[in-house]
Amino acid sequence: MNFDLKTPCSDCPFLKEGGIRLTSGRIREIAGGMLSTNGATFACHKTVEWDEDGETEINRKKQKHCAGALIFAEKHENATQMMRIEERFGGYRPVEMMADKPTVASVFDSLRQMLRTAIR
Repeated sequence: MNFDLKTPCSDCPFLKEGGIRLTSGRIREIAGGMLSTNGATFACHKTVEWDEDGETEINRKKQKHCAGALIFAEKHENATQMMRIEERFGGYRPVEMMADKPTVASVFDSLRQMLRTAIR
């Protein structure tokens, strides 16, 4: 998975305005993963491919990590294990990403704030 996206896509669930809205359970799963030091990766849905059965196909070379999820984690001063690994190898540059103040401001500040937008 590439970590080279610098801005969230227009449908990013981590955006305060716009973006897709998720159920509270899915928000806790995704955002919670970004708040854990072990954490998980979360691919930008625009980089995910689907097979004929509607299942996701894992293509690590084409998938890109969601920029909104990375910014959300950085706002909480949390780098997941994969973020730290990618940074060491030069594939992730958090200083550059967080320098774009308008983009950073467009991403939710907290899990609580994100949960307020949940689909009921």
